[in-house]
Amino acid sequence: MNRLLYVASVAHLLFLSQLGEAYAEGPFDGEWSGFAISTAPQCKPAVVTMTIVGQVVVGQAKFEVDVPSIRGTVWDDGRFGATIGFQHLTGQFLEDKFAGTFKNYDCVWKMFLTRMKLPPETGAMTADVSEPDHKQAHSHLLW
Repeated sequence: MNRLLYVASVAHLLFLSQLGEAYAEGPFDGEWSGFAISTAPQCKPAVVTMTIVGQVVVGQAKFEVDVPSIRGTVWDDGRFGATIGFQHLTGQFLEDKFAGTFKNYDCVWKMFLTRMKLPPETGAMTADVSEPDHKQAHSHLLW
């Protein structure tokens, strides 16, 4: 019984160490959005969103009649491999841009994404799109 408990605890520690590496901060972390298009007229475009944390990529593509999930991995050099639904998706991240391809039925798709939020190390300011506090914004007008 002790031997089984020991094996289970070691397996748990190994799993946690791999999980920690997967969620380590990465150069492509953030929210990504864009579209997938095909030159075939019967293939309608899709809106695509993905979130990256470390090497882990999750997202979805919203087609006219389907919303398949995207699950994959991005490496530090920007190479990307994933599935979109049950199809293989490959591509390349470069700074704040992504280009990839996948095939679904008779359509070959090209996917183009951009990072929605700049990484903090750039020192860039981003716009605040939250609702303004009108009382605070106009407090100088109050007597």
